[in-house]
Amino acid sequence: MVSSVGAANHHDSLFLKPLIKLAQALGIDIKLVTADQAYHDSDGSVLNETGVYIVAPESEKANLPDNVLESPLRVACNDSCEIPMQFLGSTPEGHEFGCDAAPGECTFESNCPKSRIVSFDSGYFQPMPTFHGGSQDAIEIRKNCERPFNLMKKREGLEQTRVRSQQGVIVRSTLTTIVTLLLEMAGTRHKPKKPEHIPFSKKTAVLEY
Repeated sequence: MVSSVGAANHHDSLFLKPLIKLAQALGIDIKLVTADQAYHDSDGSVLNETGVYIVAPESEKANLPDNVLESPLRVACNDSCEIPMQFLGSTPEGHEFGCDAAPGECTFESNCPKSRIVSFDSGYFQPMPTFHGGSQDAIEIRKNCERPFNLMKKREGLEQTRVRSQQGVIVRSTLTTIVTLLLEMAGTRHKPKKPEHIPFSKKTAVLEY
């Protein structure tokens, strides 16, 4: 829908905000963008500047906040609390969680703030948190759309290819295209088999048998 050309020594993530703003200037109503791990909106700046949520898989480098357990994800109020908190919503500072204990269930009720805010990060607590059902749907859609391209890259041996010049890129791409076409032709171009001709004498022998 929208594209931009940038220098090879600039990371793709630098063009995320300009592309979103260009799309909005063209009248495209964007609410959510799903991308890979290089595009985390860990500080919420993309959301603040454009009003668009970015959803990406959790980064392996992101550490869990204090008093948060995963599998399944559970947020506690403090070190002593064992009752999972309830997700209340998001604020500019982060995600707000509130106490979900029943009256008289928590022994620390009188000294507990009963709420906490978890700051945005590149893990589970992105501005559009990955534990939200809509986030998982968006991530799955991206996986399904990207799978054919990943299969082609692996089949043609491009996934680990590194070239250092424009000429090298052109040569590699040309040879890859030729190989791909040959593979497709080898699987589809063939002459139909002609029916085997049976001599009259053999037919007679079969009938007699």
